[in-house]
Amino acid sequence: MRIGGKTALVSLMALSVAMPTSGGAESFADALAEAYLTSPELANQRANINIAAESAVQARAGGRVIVEGTASLEVASSTLDEFTMPSALNLNVIQPIYTGGQVANSTSAAERRITSSEALLDDIEQDILFNAAVAYLNVKRQEALLGTARNNVRVLSEQLEAATERFEVGEVTRTDVEQARARLAASRSNLAATIGALENVRDDFRRAVGRAPGELDPAPPLPDLPNSEDEAIVIGFQNDPELLAARLEREASGFDVKAAIGALLPQLSLQGTVSQSTIFDDELGESRQGSVGLFLTIPFYTGGTNYSLVRQAQADVEADDANITTELRNIRENVGDAWADLEVARAQIRAGRLEVRAAELAFEGVREEAKVGARTTLDVLDAEQETLEARDSLINAQFDEQVSAYLLLLAMGLMTVDHLGLDVGDPYDANAYYDRVRQQNFSYDQSDDTVWSLDWRP
Repeated sequence: MRIGGKTALVSLMALSVAMPTSGGAESFADALAEAYLTSPELANQRANINIAAESAVQARAGGRVIVEGTASLEVASSTLDEFTMPSALNLNVIQPIYTGGQVANSTSAAERRITSSEALLDDIEQDILFNAAVAYLNVKRQEALLGTARNNVRVLSEQLEAATERFEVGEVTRTDVEQARARLAASRSNLAATIGALENVRDDFRRAVGRAPGELDPAPPLPDLPNSEDEAIVIGFQNDPELLAARLEREASGFDVKAAIGALLPQLSLQGTVSQSTIFDDELGESRQGSVGLFLTIPFYTGGTNYSLVRQAQADVEADDANITTELRNIRENVGDAWADLEVARAQIRAGRLEVRAAELAFEGVREEAKVGARTTLDVLDAEQETLEARDSLINAQFDEQVSAYLLLLAMGLMTVDHLGLDVGDPYDANAYYDRVRQQNFSYDQSDDTVWSLDWRP
């Protein structure tokens, strides 16, 4: 829902994602660039741009000369025993002179739709990059959660060992030992679940990037973001590709109305014909003739079809106007949601850091008090559980902040290769195909699908 970042906002993101990788590990920028370069969705939309370009070529062709040749050979009989074989060769040349503006307006509409398709390509590009970013960050989050889960198993194993030793000397009861054993079993179950969750997000990474993740670098610093929600909304209005596509489609629909009105107007063309007729009978007869003239066609009445086409085109304009309003509202809503999520995540991080620090201090204190009998084994286990939950909550809040930041870039139309400073080689030139084919009137590209085989059947 966004388009390339061409705003006054200067982002530090290009610096953060282009940092050198460490020790052969894959960087955030590497993953996003590979997702872009291998995306089948982008390849599909590029083909759609070429389809739109051919529609413009076809619209433009409506004003060019048409040359047609026909040939015929017949067997005719006037009596049962007399046969003749008349043949004819005809060459017709038609040059439209005035089409009521249909050619010009249809061409303008088609060219707007080329640019609209390019905007939708930018939209898909941003979705691809955002999905890859989320997949990367999710793998890093699950790896961090796996680290805390493994650490929890280690601490609880030590706690069970300590409780067993104290039970053997009579300092604690069997209940303390079993409580420690139960918590250790639960922590191992959590570890197994965390490992499974990591495999799931690795699968998500494979879908988003095109291959399984290897060793990943730490996530880069957060991108530079606007100072206010209102500023972000203005940037979104300037850059959102779906909004640009909607506005271009509205312009195209306006030209469609004019083209439809053109069909109500007189049509003028210059036509020339050269023909040769030959009759094969007892005596060979041959004649040649040619003509050239202006032909005027006035559509007095077409059963209401042409007027219906005008009204239909006008309805398309109304629909496109409504779609623009919808896109404006979507931008405001998407930016607002991302901004709110970002603020919540940052508040959770601030609180989470305090919670982790307090939980770690509390755990150390309870464990020391338990050594002198001032605390029970259950108190120690509860303190360890609170520490684990605080660490996990902080990891999740940090992930939410990162995702919300990129979601805000997406809502502003800045989740692009250019804005992120990704190295993807030569940039894709969306105009190259149209520039090549707009005057290509006598050929097409060769491929396996164009290999022709003669088939006498119709």
